[in-house]
Amino acid sequence: MRKSLAALAVVGGLALLAATQAAVAHAAPAAVSEVKVAWAEPGKVKISWTEAAGIANDVYLEVSGQQAQRIGTTTAGGANELVVPVAALKPSHDAASTARILVADPSTAGARSASFDRYVQGETPMLPGMVRGVMQWQFEADPATDTTPNDPLDSTAPAKITPRLTRVKAGTAAQCENVSLPATTERYGKVPAQNGAYSVDLVLANEWGESKLTTVRARTAAVAFSTPATGIYGAKVTMTGSIALSKLKNPAAGDCTLTPDTADLVQHTMALHGRNSATSAWYSIGSSWTDAKGNYKFVITNTGAREYRPILVESFVGHGAVIYQTIGATKAIRATPQVLDARFLDSDIALGQQPNATVTVAPYGSHQVALQFKNSSGQWQGLMYRTLANGTAQSGPFAFNRAGTHQFRWWVAASISAQGLPVDAGYTHPFTLTVR
Repeated sequence: MRKSLAALAVVGGLALLAATQAAVAHAAPAAVSEVKVAWAEPGKVKISWTEAAGIANDVYLEVSGQQAQRIGTTTAGGANELVVPVAALKPSHDAASTARILVADPSTAGARSASFDRYVQGETPMLPGMVRGVMQWQFEADPATDTTPNDPLDSTAPAKITPRLTRVKAGTAAQCENVSLPATTERYGKVPAQNGAYSVDLVLANEWGESKLTTVRARTAAVAFSTPATGIYGAKVTMTGSIALSKLKNPAAGDCTLTPDTADLVQHTMALHGRNSATSAWYSIGSSWTDAKGNYKFVITNTGAREYRPILVESFVGHGAVIYQTIGATKAIRATPQVLDARFLDSDIALGQQPNATVTVAPYGSHQVALQFKNSSGQWQGLMYRTLANGTAQSGPFAFNRAGTHQFRWWVAASISAQGLPVDAGYTHPFTLTVR
């Protein structure tokens, strides 16, 4: 009986131990749950979770398609939360890239937050322009699609774009100066005209930080221009020149030395302007383009004395660069009469016959001409004046009783062209008369 009572006591003790262990197991720390992410302040994210106190936790960033990376650890005595900078969550230019937070401890499999994106737009092509020295920029709407709509880290604040300008500091030759222009929530804006070459970064910022969308560099230019001093009225005149571009050498590294830019000399538009006098208004005459070496030319018809100037048209030139409008030196080109005909109707006559000289010149005016011949002393000697009719005149028969071959020419008075431009006085080519 005693043995039976003893056996019962042992069995009862085992049952009590098992019950105690079950109670202890039931009271073991609960698994991690309710992992949440929220903005703690601009640039920082708060990660929090539910779990019994007294457990150390490892916090991981899980990015789709990548191995999880630990971004922090909490101590057993710490709160069930972790605040990390946005950089720890690896902001991405890929809108389709999603992430979750995994919170784990040694005794559980851990728990995960809802998925969220970390998208900030990356490098974006853009065609800037120049209007009267003002650089104009505009980006198309971001085509990215939100793959985690209404995730806990989405923000309603619009992204802002800040133009960050680097230019030569006033009073220095090559020292850089950095200026941030006002930020805008629009996807377009302007950079005011500057005094010289510069570089501007267009930087977008949203809740996930900053991203340089593009860089635009403004070039300065010099325009060389060469013309003849005069040309024949109605004939072609060729004007030539070249452009030389300059840029800041390396503004990103703080070097704002002005240096030649030979990479983008081709296909710049050159405009040719003219004016009738030094006090009259300029007007457009034609256009041309530069070749790969920056050379250009204009070929025009000479319509009378006029002043000319070449203009490098301000433009976007590719490779993220714009160019200021640049005006070359003013050059004057005069005009001389165009000789269409100057001769004797019969250039070989007998002594005693009367020759008859004719002349036709342009402009076809009614100004005077004078017939001249070269005397025995080699000097030109005037014989008679005539008045042109529609650009033509004849001497009429006149007595000339000198045997031999003699040179003649017509002097043509100054005139005004049909375009209202002056044409200088001039001479025809010499022509001969033979008297036998």
